Amino acid sequence: MELSPDISLKRSAPALGTRCWIFPQPPFILGYEQPDRVWLSILPDEIGDGPSDISMYVADPLFDKEPYGFSGFPPYRGPRRRSFRLGPDRHFDSLDPRSRDYLGVHAYACIHFVLDVWRNYLARPMHWFFSDFYPRLEIVPFVRWDNAHAGFGFIELGCSEAAGEQSPYALNFDTIAHEIGHLITLSQTGLPGNLSRDADFFPFSEAISDSISLISFLHFDSAIDRLLRRTKGNLLLYNELNRFAETSPETQIRLATNFRRMSEVTSEAHDRSLPLLGAIFDTIIELYHRELVASGCADHRLLSVNLRDLTQDEFDRFRQTTAEAFRDRPLFFKLALIKARDSVGGAIGAALHRLDPDAMRLGDAALAIISAADWRAAAQLEENFTWREIIGSR
Repeated sequence: MELSPDISLKRSAPALGTRCWIFPQPPFILGYEQPDRVWLSILPDEIGDGPSDISMYVADPLFDKEPYGFSGFPPYRGPRRRSFRLGPDRHFDSLDPRSRDYLGVHAYACIHFVLDVWRNYLARPMHWFFSDFYPRLEIVPFVRWDNAHAGFGFIELGCSEAAGEQSPYALNFDTIAHEIGHLITLSQTGLPGNLSRDADFFPFSEAISDSISLISFLHFDSAIDRLLRRTKGNLLLYNELNRFAETSPETQIRLATNFRRMSEVTSEAHDRSLPLLGAIFDTIIELYHRELVASGCADHRLLSVNLRDLTQDEFDRFRQTTAEAFRDRPLFFKLALIKARDSVGGAIGAALHRLDPDAMRLGDAALAIISAADWRAAAQLEENFTWREIIGSR
C-alpha cells in the first residue's frame, strides 16, 4: 500500500491556515527549549510583510525608544529594522525561531494564537476597543525595558535579565497572552469612562488576563502532554501551569496557586486580583479531579478533602495513586484537563460582555462567571469564590 503525501505541507492546501513556531513557555524552561509548530487560522495570503494583516502589524524600532506612555503613542514613525519579508511559501516555520528577526514574528503568532482560542470562548465578534482611532494593533517586539504592556493601539515587549542573560518577553507566551488578555477584556466590557471610587475593574482585569494566559497555554497539545508527564498527573505540584511570566527558570511574576482571601489583600491591583485568580485556578484543578474520579483514575475521597488542608501523608498518598493511574491511563488525564479548561474558559468568555467596567465589583464579576457556567463548573466556582470571600454564602 502506498501512503498518500502529507497534504498539510503542500502549497496547494492554503485553506488550512499558516504554519509557525511558538514557544509555549520561554525557551529557558526545562523541556521547552524547542518551539512547537502550530497552525494559525489566518491564511498565508492574508499576511503581508512585517508581518502584518488587517488587524495588526509589527513595528520593530531600529534604535532604542521610550515605551509608549512615557513618550508618545502609536503609530511609531521612527526608523525601523528591516521589515520581515515573507518567503515563497508564505509560512513562518522555515525561519530560525531564535533569530533576532523572529521576535516580531513570534509575538505576532502568539497574539493570533490567543485570539483564535478566545474567539471560541467569547462566541461573539471581537473588535479592538480602540478601533475607532487605530484600525490595527501595533506590535513593538523589543524595547530595552524590564516590562511589557498593552494599551490604546499597541503592545510593547521588553526583556528580563537573569544571570547576565537577557530574555525577551517577545519569546514569553505567558507575558504576551496576559497583555492581549487585557485587550480582549476591554473589547468585551468596553473602556471604563468614569470609574467609581470602589470599582474593581483593574484587579478584575489582572485576574482575567492571567486566566486568559493560563487557559491559552492549555491549548498547546504538547504542553499538556509535558505538563502531565512532568507532574505524573498531579497538578497540585509546583509547575509551569501555575507560574506566570517566568523571568528565569526559578522566578516568575505571579503564581496562580495561592491561598489569599479578600480580607488578606491590599488595594494594589495585582495583589487584589489574587483571590479571583486563585478561585479560577482552583476550579480548573477541582473539575479536573472530578473527571478523574468519574473515569476511575482517582479515589473518590479526593472530592471530599479540602485540598488547601491536605496533610503531608494525604498528599503523598494522592501523589502515589495519581502517578500509578497516570502510568496506565494517560489519555484520561489529558481529556479530563481539556474538559475542565473548556468549562472554565467558556464561562469566562460568556461573562465578559455582561459586566459594567465603571461600577464593577469582584463579586459582580464572580456572579456573572457563575451564571455563565455549566452546572458542574458553576457549583465549583461558587464554592471557591465563597471561600475566597469574593461573594457571600448563598
